[in-house]
Amino acid sequence: MLAYFRFELRRMIRDPRLLLFSVVTPVVSYVVFSGVSARSGDADADRAMATAMMIGLAGYGALFGVLAVGVGVSIERGTGWMRQLRATPLPPSRVVAVRAVLSTLSAFPPVVAVGLTGWLQHGITLSAGRWAWIALGLWLGTGPFALMGVAIGYGLKPQAAQSVSFLAFFGLSVLGGLLMPVTVFPVTLQRIAQWLPTYRYGELGWRASAGLAPSSVGVAILVGWAVAFAVIAASAYRRFAAIR
Repeated sequence: MLAYFRFELRRMIRDPRLLLFSVVTPVVSYVVFSGVSARSGDADADRAMATAMMIGLAGYGALFGVLAVGVGVSIERGTGWMRQLRATPLPPSRVVAVRAVLSTLSAFPPVVAVGLTGWLQHGITLSAGRWAWIALGLWLGTGPFALMGVAIGYGLKPQAAQSVSFLAFFGLSVLGGLLMPVTVFPVTLQRIAQWLPTYRYGELGWRASAGLAPSSVGVAILVGWAVAFAVIAASAYRRFAAIR
């Protein structure tokens, strides 16, 4: 299992698309949108908005990388790699676990890059402890999305997996408040957002930046999504293996 983990880690690091879409795109988006929105004339309000956007876009980039790595298994299905993997003694649960853990590691680069941009552009200065809690929260919180990506990758054909993954990612990011505050949504959408994994994921970072502990309700919702996606991912892998 460890050898498989190291092999997949090297493959992930060598993929330039991951750097482009999970790091460069969120950084550029943050520079543009935070520069436009942080012009109210109230320094404290502007700083708070810039901080919230920093965390939201860092989370956006992290989730993009996580889902891209997870959904990548759909492409491997067409190359024959998955047939070779089936011949190994690795059980489905460990294959799913390795892919899920690897995809969560892709969350760190965008969090660091967007955080550094926030410091350079807006002078956002948080204590080392708060930065650590933000990074830890945005890393651990990717678990449900890693499993979602793996479930999509094993459950759908490559063409469908890419489309479904993007639509799910973008839709959840918008409705979950990673790209814009949920406070601007209609009341009904605000209530829906409370149950979405993306909102509760962003909440980990937003609360950490304010020195607050994670919400117990938010953590419970994320765990619930993680369990659901884990079951779906394992089932999808078993179905794929059974028909090969």
